[in-house]
Amino acid sequence: MSQSPAGPPPASEIEDVPLLRALGNRRSIRYFDESRTVEDWKLETMLQAARFASCQGNINCTEAIVVTRDDDVWDELEECVSGFNVQIINQASHLVIWLTNLNAWYGRAVDGISTVSLAGATTKYHGWNYEFSMTQTIPRLMSFPTERTENLLRFETGQAVANAIAAGVALDVGNILIAFGRKPGGVEKAFGLPPHYRFTWGHAIGYPLENPNAGGQRPRLKYEKLFHKGTFGTPLPSDPATVEMLREKGLIQEQAPLEGRFEEIIGIAERHGRDPGMLYFPAREIRRLMDDGDWDLGPRLRAHAEHVIATEDLPDYPDEMRETFQKLMAEHGIDATKFLPAEG
Repeated sequence: MSQSPAGPPPASEIEDVPLLRALGNRRSIRYFDESRTVEDWKLETMLQAARFASCQGNINCTEAIVVTRDDDVWDELEECVSGFNVQIINQASHLVIWLTNLNAWYGRAVDGISTVSLAGATTKYHGWNYEFSMTQTIPRLMSFPTERTENLLRFETGQAVANAIAAGVALDVGNILIAFGRKPGGVEKAFGLPPHYRFTWGHAIGYPLENPNAGGQRPRLKYEKLFHKGTFGTPLPSDPATVEMLREKGLIQEQAPLEGRFEEIIGIAERHGRDPGMLYFPAREIRRLMDDGDWDLGPRLRAHAEHVIATEDLPDYPDEMRETFQKLMAEHGIDATKFLPAEG
Protein backbone atom coordinates (compact mmCIF):
# COMPACT_ATOMS: atom_id res chain seq x y z
CA MET A 1 0.00 0.00 0.00
CA SER A 2 1.11 3.54 -0.68
CA GLN A 3 1.75 5.64 2.41
CA SER A 4 -0.68 8.37 3.43
CA PRO A 5 0.69 11.91 3.80
CA ALA A 6 1.36 13.34 7.24
CA GLY A 7 -1.40 15.92 7.30
CA PRO A 8 -4.34 17.45 5.46
CA PRO A 9 -4.11 20.01 2.68
CA PRO A 10 -5.33 23.55 3.37
CA ALA A 11 -9.07 23.69 3.94
CA SER A 12 -9.43 25.93 0.89
CA GLU A 13 -8.22 23.06 -1.32
CA ILE A 14 -10.86 20.57 -0.11
CA GLU A 15 -14.02 20.58 -2.18
CA ASP A 16 -17.20 21.49 -0.30
CA VAL A 17 -19.61 18.77 -1.38
CA PRO A 18 -23.28 19.62 -0.69
CA LEU A 19 -24.83 17.23 1.84
CA LEU A 20 -27.70 16.13 -0.39
CA ARG A 21 -25.28 15.23 -3.18
CA ALA A 22 -22.97 13.37 -0.80
CA LEU A 23 -25.92 11.32 0.43
CA GLY A 24 -27.01 10.67 -3.14
CA ASN A 25 -23.47 9.63 -4.11
CA ARG A 26 -23.31 7.00 -1.38
CA ARG A 27 -22.84 3.46 -2.67
CA SER A 28 -21.66 0.22 -1.14
CA ILE A 29 -18.27 -0.12 -2.84
CA ARG A 30 -17.24 -3.74 -3.38
CA TYR A 31 -14.10 -3.23 -5.48
CA PHE A 32 -11.27 -1.34 -3.80
CA ASP A 33 -7.89 -0.29 -5.21
CA GLU A 34 -5.54 -2.20 -2.92
CA SER A 35 -2.57 -0.07 -4.04
CA ARG A 36 -4.01 3.08 -2.45
CA THR A 37 -4.26 3.99 1.22
CA VAL A 38 -6.84 6.36 2.62
CA GLU A 39 -5.02 9.32 4.17
CA ASP A 40 -4.99 9.67 7.93
CA TRP A 41 -6.71 13.05 7.79
CA LYS A 42 -9.60 11.61 5.80
CA LEU A 43 -9.96 8.74 8.23
CA GLU A 44 -9.96 11.17 11.15
CA THR A 45 -12.55 13.35 9.41
CA MET A 46 -14.86 10.35 9.14
CA LEU A 47 -14.38 9.46 12.80
CA GLN A 48 -14.86 13.07 13.87
CA ALA A 49 -18.14 13.11 11.95
CA ALA A 50 -19.16 9.98 13.86
CA ARG A 51 -18.19 11.61 17.16
CA PHE A 52 -20.62 14.46 16.56
CA ALA A 53 -23.61 12.24 15.75
CA SER A 54 -26.71 12.57 17.88
CA CYS A 55 -26.62 10.60 21.14
CA GLN A 56 -29.12 10.48 24.00
CA GLY A 57 -28.01 12.36 27.09
CA ASN A 58 -24.62 12.99 25.46
CA ILE A 59 -23.39 9.65 26.77
CA ASN A 60 -21.07 8.90 23.79
CA CYS A 61 -21.63 5.16 23.50
CA THR A 62 -19.99 4.65 20.10
CA GLU A 63 -16.33 3.67 19.79
CA ALA A 64 -14.25 2.15 17.02
CA ILE A 65 -11.06 0.20 16.38
CA VAL A 66 -9.23 1.01 13.14
CA VAL A 67 -7.16 -1.83 11.69
CA THR A 68 -5.17 -2.57 8.55
CA ARG A 69 -3.82 -5.72 6.95
CA ASP A 70 -0.49 -5.04 8.69
CA ASP A 71 -2.00 -5.44 12.16
CA ASP A 72 -1.52 -8.73 14.00
CA VAL A 73 -5.26 -9.19 14.50
CA TRP A 74 -5.99 -9.21 10.77
CA ASP A 75 -5.82 -12.98 10.27
CA GLU A 76 -8.31 -13.54 13.09
CA LEU A 77 -10.68 -11.00 11.59
CA GLU A 78 -10.41 -12.64 8.18
CA GLU A 79 -11.59 -15.90 9.76
CA CYS A 80 -14.68 -14.10 11.11
CA VAL A 81 -15.86 -12.21 8.05
CA SER A 82 -18.43 -13.86 5.80
CA GLY A 83 -16.98 -15.59 2.77
CA PHE A 84 -18.53 -13.09 0.34
CA ASN A 85 -16.58 -10.29 2.01
CA VAL A 86 -13.06 -11.74 2.32
CA GLN A 87 -12.02 -10.33 -1.06
CA ILE A 88 -13.47 -6.94 -0.09
CA ILE A 89 -11.56 -6.51 3.16
CA ASN A 90 -8.33 -7.77 1.62
CA GLN A 91 -8.46 -5.00 -0.98
CA ALA A 92 -9.67 -2.28 1.41
CA SER A 93 -7.37 0.34 2.90
CA HIS A 94 -8.75 0.11 6.45
CA LEU A 95 -11.30 -1.84 8.40
CA VAL A 96 -13.23 0.05 11.07
CA ILE A 97 -14.68 -2.11 13.82
CA TRP A 98 -17.61 -0.20 15.30
CA LEU A 99 -18.38 -0.86 18.96
CA THR A 100 -21.23 0.01 21.29
CA ASN A 101 -20.30 0.58 24.94
CA LEU A 102 -23.36 -0.42 26.99
CA ASN A 103 -21.85 0.88 30.21
CA ALA A 104 -21.86 4.39 28.77
CA TRP A 105 -25.60 4.46 29.42
CA TYR A 106 -25.21 3.59 33.08
CA GLY A 107 -21.88 5.27 33.81
CA ARG A 108 -22.24 8.57 31.96
CA ALA A 109 -25.90 9.44 32.49
CA VAL A 110 -25.14 12.08 35.15
CA ASP A 111 -22.13 13.65 33.44
CA GLY A 112 -23.65 13.50 29.98
CA ILE A 113 -26.79 15.37 30.97
CA SER A 114 -24.70 17.80 33.00
CA THR A 115 -22.57 18.64 29.94
CA VAL A 116 -25.55 19.36 27.70
CA SER A 117 -27.03 21.50 30.46
CA LEU A 118 -23.84 23.55 30.65
CA ALA A 119 -23.93 23.79 26.86
CA GLY A 120 -27.41 25.34 27.00
CA ALA A 121 -29.55 22.37 25.95
CA THR A 122 -31.46 21.09 29.02
CA THR A 123 -33.47 23.95 30.47
CA LYS A 124 -36.34 24.64 32.85
CA TYR A 125 -38.48 25.43 29.78
CA HIS A 126 -38.88 21.69 29.19
CA GLY A 127 -39.26 20.83 32.85
CA TRP A 128 -35.68 20.02 33.75
CA ASN A 129 -34.47 20.65 37.30
CA TYR A 130 -31.69 19.13 39.35
CA GLU A 131 -33.69 17.44 42.11
CA PHE A 132 -36.17 15.72 39.76
CA SER A 133 -33.36 14.68 37.41
CA MET A 134 -31.31 13.09 40.20
CA THR A 135 -34.19 11.44 42.07
CA GLN A 136 -36.41 10.40 39.15
CA THR A 137 -35.11 10.79 35.59
CA ILE A 138 -31.55 9.54 35.83
CA PRO A 139 -32.31 6.62 38.21
CA ARG A 140 -35.08 5.52 35.85
CA LEU A 141 -32.72 5.62 32.87
CA MET A 142 -30.05 3.71 34.79
CA SER A 143 -32.58 1.02 35.72
CA PHE A 144 -33.18 0.01 32.10
CA PRO A 145 -32.44 -3.70 31.47
CA THR A 146 -29.37 -4.35 29.35
CA GLU A 147 -31.46 -5.65 26.44
CA ARG A 148 -33.40 -2.38 26.15
CA THR A 149 -30.26 -0.30 26.51
CA GLU A 150 -28.53 -2.34 23.83
CA ASN A 151 -31.34 -1.70 21.34
CA LEU A 152 -31.23 2.04 22.01
CA LEU A 153 -27.46 2.35 21.82
CA ARG A 154 -26.95 0.21 18.73
CA PHE A 155 -29.30 2.62 16.97
CA GLU A 156 -27.06 5.48 18.03
CA THR A 157 -24.00 3.65 16.77
CA GLY A 158 -25.80 3.33 13.45
CA GLN A 159 -26.28 7.10 13.35
CA ALA A 160 -22.58 7.61 14.02
CA VAL A 161 -21.61 5.18 11.26
CA ALA A 162 -23.95 6.94 8.82
CA ASN A 163 -22.23 10.25 9.64
CA ALA A 164 -18.82 8.67 9.01
CA ILE A 165 -19.93 7.22 5.67
CA ALA A 166 -21.41 10.54 4.47
CA ALA A 167 -18.18 12.34 5.39
CA GLY A 168 -16.14 9.69 3.58
CA VAL A 169 -18.23 9.97 0.43
CA ALA A 170 -17.70 13.74 0.45
CA LEU A 171 -13.94 13.06 0.48
CA ASP A 172 -14.05 10.47 -2.35
CA VAL A 173 -13.56 7.56 0.06
CA GLY A 174 -15.46 4.35 -0.72
CA ASN A 175 -17.39 2.56 2.01
CA ILE A 176 -19.20 -0.68 2.65
CA LEU A 177 -20.64 -2.24 5.81
CA ILE A 178 -19.88 -5.94 5.98
CA ALA A 179 -21.09 -8.96 7.92
CA PHE A 180 -18.95 -10.95 10.34
CA GLY A 181 -21.27 -13.87 10.92
CA ARG A 182 -18.94 -16.74 10.02
CA LYS A 183 -17.45 -17.02 13.51
CA PRO A 184 -19.84 -15.70 16.17
CA GLY A 185 -17.96 -14.04 19.01
CA GLY A 186 -14.73 -14.10 17.04
CA VAL A 187 -14.34 -10.35 16.77
CA GLU A 188 -14.92 -9.87 20.49
CA LYS A 189 -12.34 -12.56 21.23
CA ALA A 190 -9.80 -11.18 18.76
CA PHE A 191 -9.77 -7.82 20.54
CA GLY A 192 -10.40 -9.10 24.06
CA LEU A 193 -13.44 -6.85 24.41
CA PRO A 194 -14.94 -6.42 27.89
CA PRO A 195 -18.40 -8.00 28.25
CA HIS A 196 -20.21 -4.66 28.20
CA TYR A 197 -18.99 -3.90 24.67
CA ARG A 198 -20.90 -5.02 21.60
CA PHE A 199 -19.36 -5.41 18.17
CA THR A 200 -21.94 -3.68 15.98
CA TRP A 201 -20.61 -3.37 12.41
CA GLY A 202 -17.57 -3.96 10.27
CA HIS A 203 -16.85 -1.06 7.91
CA ALA A 204 -14.37 -1.39 5.06
CA ILE A 205 -13.03 1.81 3.50
CA GLY A 206 -10.72 2.54 0.61
CA TYR A 207 -10.48 4.17 -2.79
CA PRO A 208 -12.85 2.62 -5.32
CA LEU A 209 -11.38 0.49 -8.06
CA GLU A 210 -14.77 0.59 -9.73
CA ASN A 211 -16.45 3.80 -10.83
CA PRO A 212 -17.60 5.53 -7.61
CA ASN A 213 -21.15 5.61 -8.97
CA ALA A 214 -21.04 1.77 -8.84
CA GLY A 215 -23.29 1.50 -11.86
CA GLY A 216 -26.00 3.84 -10.62
CA GLN A 217 -28.23 4.33 -7.60
CA ARG A 218 -29.59 1.05 -6.30
CA PRO A 219 -33.38 0.47 -6.38
CA ARG A 220 -35.45 0.93 -3.25
CA LEU A 221 -39.05 0.38 -2.26
CA LYS A 222 -41.41 3.16 -3.29
CA TYR A 223 -41.61 6.19 -0.98
CA GLU A 224 -45.27 5.63 -0.14
CA LYS A 225 -44.59 1.99 0.76
CA LEU A 226 -42.14 3.04 3.46
CA PHE A 227 -43.68 6.14 5.01
CA HIS A 228 -47.09 6.61 6.61
CA LYS A 229 -49.28 9.69 7.08
CA GLY A 230 -51.02 10.17 10.39
CA THR A 231 -51.92 6.53 10.90
CA PHE A 232 -50.18 3.27 10.16
CA GLY A 233 -51.10 1.95 6.74
CA THR A 234 -52.00 5.34 5.25
CA PRO A 235 -49.37 6.05 2.59
CA LEU A 236 -47.53 9.36 2.77
CA PRO A 237 -47.57 10.56 -0.85
CA SER A 238 -44.45 11.76 -2.58
CA ASP A 239 -44.47 15.18 -4.23
CA PRO A 240 -43.24 15.05 -7.86
CA ALA A 241 -41.91 18.61 -7.56
CA THR A 242 -39.82 17.62 -4.54
CA VAL A 243 -38.51 14.58 -6.37
CA GLU A 244 -37.48 16.75 -9.32
CA MET A 245 -35.76 19.21 -6.99
CA LEU A 246 -33.87 16.35 -5.30
CA ARG A 247 -32.76 15.08 -8.69
CA GLU A 248 -31.28 18.48 -9.44
CA LYS A 249 -29.58 18.55 -6.04
CA GLY A 250 -28.11 15.07 -6.51
CA LEU A 251 -29.88 13.15 -3.75
CA ILE A 252 -31.96 11.17 -6.24
CA GLN A 253 -29.80 9.91 -9.10
CA GLU A 254 -30.01 7.70 -12.17
CA GLN A 255 -30.96 4.19 -11.19
CA ALA A 256 -28.73 1.24 -11.96
CA PRO A 257 -27.58 -0.36 -14.11
CA LEU A 258 -25.86 2.43 -16.02
CA GLU A 259 -24.34 1.73 -19.41
CA GLY A 260 -21.02 -0.11 -19.19
CA ARG A 261 -21.53 -1.36 -15.61
CA PHE A 262 -21.36 -5.06 -16.39
CA GLU A 263 -18.42 -4.66 -18.72
CA GLU A 264 -16.61 -2.79 -15.95
CA ILE A 265 -17.07 -5.45 -13.27
CA ILE A 266 -16.31 -8.27 -15.70
CA GLY A 267 -13.05 -6.51 -16.55
CA ILE A 268 -12.15 -6.10 -12.88
CA ALA A 269 -12.83 -9.78 -12.23
CA GLU A 270 -10.71 -10.89 -15.17
CA ARG A 271 -7.79 -8.66 -14.17
CA HIS A 272 -7.81 -10.21 -10.71
CA GLY A 273 -8.31 -13.80 -11.83
CA ARG A 274 -11.77 -14.00 -10.32
CA ASP A 275 -15.00 -15.54 -11.65
CA PRO A 276 -16.67 -12.83 -13.77
CA GLY A 277 -20.16 -14.31 -13.49
CA MET A 278 -23.22 -12.69 -11.90
CA LEU A 279 -25.74 -14.02 -9.41
CA TYR A 280 -29.08 -14.52 -11.16
CA PHE A 281 -32.34 -15.90 -9.84
CA PRO A 282 -34.79 -18.15 -11.71
CA ALA A 283 -36.83 -16.50 -14.47
CA ARG A 284 -40.02 -16.95 -12.44
CA GLU A 285 -38.45 -15.07 -9.51
CA ILE A 286 -37.26 -12.22 -11.73
CA ARG A 287 -40.71 -11.84 -13.29
CA ARG A 288 -42.35 -11.89 -9.87
CA LEU A 289 -40.06 -9.09 -8.73
CA MET A 290 -40.76 -7.02 -11.86
CA ASP A 291 -44.50 -7.36 -11.17
CA ASP A 292 -44.22 -6.36 -7.49
CA GLY A 293 -45.74 -2.90 -7.20
CA ASP A 294 -43.95 -2.15 -3.94
CA TRP A 295 -40.60 -1.67 -5.67
CA ASP A 296 -39.47 1.46 -7.49
CA LEU A 297 -37.82 -0.25 -10.45
CA GLY A 298 -36.63 1.98 -13.28
CA PRO A 299 -36.59 1.27 -17.02
CA ARG A 300 -32.91 0.34 -17.15
CA LEU A 301 -33.29 -2.34 -14.51
CA ARG A 302 -36.47 -3.66 -16.14
CA ALA A 303 -34.81 -3.82 -19.54
CA HIS A 304 -31.84 -5.64 -18.06
CA ALA A 305 -34.18 -8.12 -16.35
CA GLU A 306 -35.76 -8.94 -19.71
CA HIS A 307 -32.31 -9.32 -21.26
CA VAL A 308 -31.26 -11.70 -18.48
CA ILE A 309 -34.38 -13.82 -18.91
CA ALA A 310 -33.84 -13.99 -22.67
CA THR A 311 -30.10 -14.71 -22.73
CA GLU A 312 -28.89 -16.28 -19.48
CA ASP A 313 -28.90 -19.93 -18.43
CA LEU A 314 -30.95 -19.32 -15.29
CA PRO A 315 -31.17 -21.75 -12.36
CA ASP A 316 -34.25 -23.65 -11.27
CA TYR A 317 -35.96 -22.92 -7.99
CA PRO A 318 -34.66 -25.40 -5.36
CA ASP A 319 -37.73 -27.40 -4.33
CA GLU A 320 -36.21 -28.21 -0.95
CA MET A 321 -36.38 -24.52 -0.06
CA ARG A 322 -40.19 -24.34 -0.22
CA GLU A 323 -40.70 -25.84 3.21
CA THR A 324 -37.77 -23.88 4.65
CA PHE A 325 -39.12 -20.53 3.39
CA GLN A 326 -42.62 -21.31 4.57
CA LYS A 327 -41.34 -22.19 8.02
CA LEU A 328 -39.08 -19.14 8.36
CA MET A 329 -41.72 -16.69 7.18
CA ALA A 330 -44.42 -18.29 9.33
CA GLU A 331 -42.22 -17.71 12.38
CA HIS A 332 -42.48 -13.97 11.67
CA GLY A 333 -46.13 -13.94 10.68
CA ILE A 334 -45.43 -13.44 6.96
CA ASP A 335 -47.59 -15.03 4.28
CA ALA A 336 -45.11 -16.79 2.02
CA THR A 337 -47.57 -17.38 -0.83
CA LYS A 338 -46.32 -14.70 -3.20
CA PHE A 339 -42.69 -15.70 -2.67
CA LEU A 340 -43.15 -19.33 -3.65
CA PRO A 341 -43.59 -20.80 -7.12
CA ALA A 342 -46.73 -22.81 -7.83
CA GLU A 343 -46.43 -26.45 -6.91
CA GLY A 344 -45.98 -28.54 -9.97
